[in-house]
Amino acid sequence: MFIKHKHLLGLTTFVLSLGVATILGGGSAQAATLNVSGGCTLPIAIDSVNAGADQAGCTATGPAYATDDTISIPAGTQTLTADLPPITESVEIIGAGINNSIIDGNNGQYLGFRVADVTGVVFNNLTVTAYRDIAIYVDSSDVIFENIEIDSNNATDTGALYGIYTINDDSNSHTLNSSNVYIHSMNQTDAYLHAFIVAVSDGGHTDATITNTTLSDIHTTGSDGINGIAMHVGTFGGDAMGTLDANISNTTVTNVTSEALTAPFNAAAWTDNDGGNSTINVDINNITITDTHGENGTGPITGIKSGAFYAAAVGVGASEIGTVNMTVSNSLMANNTSSGNPSNCAEGDFTPIFGGSGQGIPNIISAGYNISDDDSCDDFNQPGDQQNINNILSTLGPLQNNGGPVPTRALLAGSPAIASGRSVLGITTDARGIARPRDCPSVGAYEFEGAVCGTATTTPVAGGALAPNTGIKSSSQIFNILAGLSGLGLVTYIFFKQKGLN
Repeated sequence: MFIKHKHLLGLTTFVLSLGVATILGGGSAQAATLNVSGGCTLPIAIDSVNAGADQAGCTATGPAYATDDTISIPAGTQTLTADLPPITESVEIIGAGINNSIIDGNNGQYLGFRVADVTGVVFNNLTVTAYRDIAIYVDSSDVIFENIEIDSNNATDTGALYGIYTINDDSNSHTLNSSNVYIHSMNQTDAYLHAFIVAVSDGGHTDATITNTTLSDIHTTGSDGINGIAMHVGTFGGDAMGTLDANISNTTVTNVTSEALTAPFNAAAWTDNDGGNSTINVDINNITITDTHGENGTGPITGIKSGAFYAAAVGVGASEIGTVNMTVSNSLMANNTSSGNPSNCAEGDFTPIFGGSGQGIPNIISAGYNISDDDSCDDFNQPGDQQNINNILSTLGPLQNNGGPVPTRALLAGSPAIASGRSVLGITTDARGIARPRDCPSVGAYEFEGAVCGTATTTPVAGGALAPNTGIKSSSQIFNILAGLSGLGLVTYIFFKQKGLN
C-alpha cells in the first residue's frame, strides 16, 4: 500500500501559473506531455512520468521527460479498473474542466490519486468521484489544487472517507495553494468523514492558502464524527510537532451533520512527548457557515461541544506546548448546533484528559465584523461583530450556482451581512469572482452587488487584521488512551489515530 504505515487514516490563474513554475522546477522547456487517449490510459501515463520514459501505450510529445511533465486528460469519464499508481515524480495533471474530465473509481472500488515526496504536483480542472477511501492524497510535496470537484456519490470507505488529504511529515517546508474546490455528497454510515485535511508532523512547516471553497451535503451516522476543513499538527502520525500557517477565505460550508462531534472548521495542535511544540496560526475571512449539526461529548469529554469553528490543543510532554490561534473576520454563521443548542464556537484543551504535563492553548479570536445567530463565540465582541442576529437564514438563498466556479448561498435583500464587513488585504473578490468594494463589503463568501455604504470606510490590513479609517507513526500514547475510551468516539472527528489505508 502506498500510504506509509506511519500515516493515519484518518488560485487564481495568476497564482496557478506562477505556482506551477515554482513547484515544478522553474518551468523548464525540457518537459514531456502525455495525452490520455486510446491506449494511453491515465495509469499508463502516470507510470510513464514515474519512469521518465514512454510506457507501452503512451508516446509523449515535447523534448524529453523532465521535472515538469504534464498529463492532459480530455473531456469524458476515465473509469478506473484498478487503483491509480502512486505518483512518484513531479507532474501537472490537467483536465478539461470540473464535471468535464471525470476520474471515476468504478462505484467505490478503487483509490484515487496518491502522491508522495515529489517536488511538486498540480491538479487542475478535474472531478474525482465514486472513489474508495480517498480521492486525492498528497504527502510531503508542494501542491496546487485549482478547479477541483470531489463528488463522493457512490464512494466507499474502510472506516474513514477523505476528500483531499495532505500531510507534511518530512521536516521541511511545503506550500499548499487551493482555489475553486467543491467537495460534496459524503454520506456514509459508521465512518469518519474528512473533507479537506492539511496536516503537519515531524517538525515540518506548511504554508496553506485555501480560497473559493464549498463543502456541502456531508453526513455520517453512529459514533464517528466529521472534519470539514481541518488544520492539524501532530495528530496524523510521525513526531507530534511542527508549524502550520494558513489563510482560508471565501468559503461556504453548509448541511454538515453527524451523531458525534462535528467540526466544520477546525484546528488541532497536539504534542506527544516528542520533544517539540505544535503551532497553528490560521486566519479565516469571509466565510458563510450554516446548517451544521453535531453532538456534545460524553464521559471524559463531557463539556466539549461540536462547533462551526473549533480549536483544540494538547501539550502532553513537560514543557511541550500545543497552540492554536484561529482568527476569524467577516464571517456569517447561522443554525450551527451541538446537541440541538446553538454552537458557533468551541474550544478544548485536552491536556488534562491525556494526563499531559505541558500546555494546550486553543484560541478562537475575532478580528471583527462577524455576524452570528448566537453568543457562543465569547471573544466575538470586536468592532463590527454582531451576535444573536435572528434573520440570517431567512435572508440567505439556497446553495446553488450563482455564477463562478463553486456554488454559494446568495445574500437576499434585507440580509444583515450586506455592507456590514471590512476589507481585508488580498481579498478583492468573493467566491464567485465578483469584485468586493473597498468600503463596506458584504460579510461571508457572497458579495451583494449594488449595496450603498454608510459613512465609515476601511483600511485593509495584512494578515486578516482590520482597522477603521473614518475618512504514521505507529500507535502513540494518545491513540492508546483513545482506544481505551471505547464507545465515546473521543475526539475521533479530529484527533483519532488509525493505521493506513489497506
